[in-house]
Amino acid sequence: MMIDSPYIFMLGLGLGWLTLALGLILFRTVSQWWRARRFGDPINHGLLLVEYGKEFTGVKHHTSIEDLLVEKIPSEFNIKRASLLLPDEYQLVPACDGSYQLPINHAAVRWVASSGEAQLANKGHLLELVQQTRTDLTWAEIWIPLMRGSRLRGLWLLGPRVTGFQFSPDDLRCLTSIAREAAAVIEALAFAEQERLTAQEMRALYRQVIAAREDERGRLTRELHDGVLQDLCAVVRDLKAYNSTAAVQDPAGKPQETSYDDIVVRSGETVSALRAVCNDLRPPLLGQDLITALKALIQDLDSRSGAPVHIEFQGNDLRLGDEAELAVFRITQEALNNAISHSDASEIAVRLTQYPDRLRLTVTDDGCGIKGSTDSAHFVSRGHYGLAGMRERAAMVGGKLDVQTAVDYGTVVVLELPLAGSQPEKLNPGAGD
Repeated sequence: MMIDSPYIFMLGLGLGWLTLALGLILFRTVSQWWRARRFGDPINHGLLLVEYGKEFTGVKHHTSIEDLLVEKIPSEFNIKRASLLLPDEYQLVPACDGSYQLPINHAAVRWVASSGEAQLANKGHLLELVQQTRTDLTWAEIWIPLMRGSRLRGLWLLGPRVTGFQFSPDDLRCLTSIAREAAAVIEALAFAEQERLTAQEMRALYRQVIAAREDERGRLTRELHDGVLQDLCAVVRDLKAYNSTAAVQDPAGKPQETSYDDIVVRSGETVSALRAVCNDLRPPLLGQDLITALKALIQDLDSRSGAPVHIEFQGNDLRLGDEAELAVFRITQEALNNAISHSDASEIAVRLTQYPDRLRLTVTDDGCGIKGSTDSAHFVSRGHYGLAGMRERAAMVGGKLDVQTAVDYGTVVVLELPLAGSQPEKLNPGAGD
């Protein structure tokens, strides 16, 4: 019996599709078996991201992030060991124990940060970089940067799995996404902490201003009462005595005890004392110009300092507003007093440079430098308000103050102030914050 060719074609087509379907099923089965043998049981990465994304939104402290990245999430992947390294100055320090440090500019860190994604450390260039310099970190099988834009907010190190399975590409992508969420939270916490410190610093400064105002009032009261007022009383008393006995001498012809010249001298001393008080409240030379006032200040401090103090001015005729001139003068005064009192410098220099859009003031000494942080909050917490006050004065007139220091190499205080017609954001200090 003959079968029509269309039926043969349909039968062949059906057998072909059946063969293809069986082949695909077989391929998928073998692929799943191979993946399970190599990577272990599959993990629902989408569900994992949603679950921990919700937990990240409720994070209020760094300890919560440490718990998620070091304990909870590694347990989802059956990971033996994990570590979270956070920036501390120029080092990456483990958040938990701090038993070791990793420089931020380490070649391995730069390599991982440049990629912005999780990197396997058991092969390739990263393995070479780790083995060359940091044998104490060879346990970490995955290096994951916590990136926020182009900024490194931390480093997440994960060890091998307990089961011995490898990490799949999907695992790496999932871990990278988790790390980016963690970086966003860490950045938000850093901003919140900075705001808190700023608010705390402002409260401390406010209390210091109030206390300083009361101290200044008390000092002026004592200066006027114990000095000027007593001198004036003595002058009045001497004038009365002189007036009543101006033409009278004792029988022996002895002159009066208080002479006219004595009264003139005492009156002159009283005037000088009053001038000193007024000069301390507001330097009168600021009424002429800032450069003259600064030269007079430096001349006075140079005569009382063990280290010579120099000033250099580069620019045209400088005219600032009264508030800005007073801020520059007081910042210079505070910076010089700090250098003279604390730096043990052999030379101190003040340079004022006028640019088309800004004014730059630098106060430089070659002394012992500042140990530790130059952050204002660091000094405020120890009861020292000079640096915070200088920064506050700079901010009040739209300027920016920076401190550059190195132990045994000295300190440079840099003030940059926009001139009239320029915008504060155009400032371009020679060094960052």
